[in-house]
Amino acid sequence: MMRGIIGHESHTTDSITDMESTFINELLGEKKMSRFNTPVRILIHSYRHRLVDSDNVSGKAAIDALVHAGILADDSPKQVTEVSFRQTKIKTSEEEKTEIIIQECHHKEGV
Repeated sequence: MMRGIIGHESHTTDSITDMESTFINELLGEKKMSRFNTPVRILIHSYRHRLVDSDNVSGKAAIDALVHAGILADDSPKQVTEVSFRQTKIKTSEEEKTEIIIQECHHKEGV
């Protein structure tokens, strides 16, 4: 299982590509991560001062960044069998962060 923690609302970007680069840089830092060779489940856990409606939570940029960084081969249903979201209310906006948890699936799932 791999965990990455990135800043949440602290960055304003002009494009999805900029957002992906920000996620990659914060997630990886100086580390070089290896690629997952099995299907995975991804949990995106947001720690937020103000919770949002469930249909406003998206992990597209973060998952695209994982592919761009080479951590995932792609984001197809064959590679990513499940994506789930969780929010936890926190006291201040300065504490906001997003935790991405990637768990390998060792048995055949999904498509």
